[in-house]
Amino acid sequence: METMALERRTLGNGLRVVLCRNDTVHRVCVMVNVGSGCEDERVPGTAHMLEHLMFRGTKRYPSFGRLSEAFERLGADFNAFTSREVTSFDVSLPSESLDGVLSLLGEVMMSPRLSGIASEREIIREEILPDYDGDRLISVDDLLVREFYGEAGHPIAGDPNELDGITRGDVESFFRAHYVASNMVVVLTGAFGPTGDVLGALERAFGGLASVPVCRNRRRMPQEIREAALNARSVRLFVPRVVVQDYDGASQSEVSMGFLFGGAGSGELDALEMLVRVLDDGMASRLSRRLVEEEALVYDVEAFLSLSQGTSLLQVRASCRHRRVVRLVGSVYGILREIVRDGVSDEELDRVRRRVAWEHEELLDGVSRLAQWLSTMVMQGGVCDVSGRSAELCAVSAESVRDMARRCLEVQPHIVAVVGCPGPRTLDGLRDTVRASLGCELSCGGVS
Repeated sequence: METMALERRTLGNGLRVVLCRNDTVHRVCVMVNVGSGCEDERVPGTAHMLEHLMFRGTKRYPSFGRLSEAFERLGADFNAFTSREVTSFDVSLPSESLDGVLSLLGEVMMSPRLSGIASEREIIREEILPDYDGDRLISVDDLLVREFYGEAGHPIAGDPNELDGITRGDVESFFRAHYVASNMVVVLTGAFGPTGDVLGALERAFGGLASVPVCRNRRRMPQEIREAALNARSVRLFVPRVVVQDYDGASQSEVSMGFLFGGAGSGELDALEMLVRVLDDGMASRLSRRLVEEEALVYDVEAFLSLSQGTSLLQVRASCRHRRVVRLVGSVYGILREIVRDGVSDEELDRVRRRVAWEHEELLDGVSRLAQWLSTMVMQGGVCDVSGRSAELCAVSAESVRDMARRCLEVQPHIVAVVGCPGPRTLDGLRDTVRASLGCELSCGGVS
């Protein structure tokens, strides 16, 4: 795998900069990451609301339409998203427009008008209404995350019934506290000029950002769950839960099975990511083969990792007919038991390692995905080298993957969340299956 031309710099105000040059392409991607995401809010949804309002114009371009036109006149596409720990702004642009786009992006980051909050409330309400049935949350992912993370696990975009509680003052306060140089990272990938010229343009565009310390008032997950995730090794410290949100408007039940581990600094992340890839890295992986091809239980199934509050959450998610929920959950446990009992074969692990290497190599072929990957690694304190990260993952042993599967079943905090209308008999069967598979009692309950 080729070596990246990676440079890391810090501007005079403390803003971190990562440059990754690739002269074989014609585009540049600029990614600006702002730390804290939705974890430091007074009212849930504030960080996401601010992300929307950042598009509402600046002093020179005082509306959504005029700001969009300014970016598009330079050939740039401007987008953003908010997660639990970061808000990301990304701009894809032609190389020759870099100076103009950096100047415009700096203006957005330093002096947004933050107007139009009433209109954005309505837009966001439309965005999130599919996740609610009246007052009830019917997104199985949000339900699972809320059970694990408590007040730190509220839906990122907020509750449609609480959006009116987000005031302009909340938004401005969040902006002043978090959109500062020490809390931001700028990543540039693609074809751009000499480093000195780029750093000069960045200094002109972002040098006015305040360099004050970040003001944090973090929403935190329940301490007992976090400690159980970080300290579990041979004894289960958290009673597993089955949580059901009854929703009779659904034609299927959505199921999400979550296993909580330590985060980026725990030393577990590499082996955990490789377990996820053994479970779900293509249609030849274990979940797809068993649940789709062999048992025809579901149309699609996925396993994935998310990081928050110093922890890693492994989720397995699928939808099925209500009466099939027990079989679905039992089959996932069965796959994990097989990994614990038989391990991972050399052939299977070799296939996963090859796919890891090819996937990381593919990052070097573009600019946008690479910028997203680099910005994520910087914020997590990870290895900002594609070949180095690939080598770390490929060095994970079959025994380490096996141990992660064992810990899923035996010691790590575990919750099964269901949204749908499975019925009393199915729910009794589900609870019996979880008890039998884990060999322990569990906490059961519905959600209002």
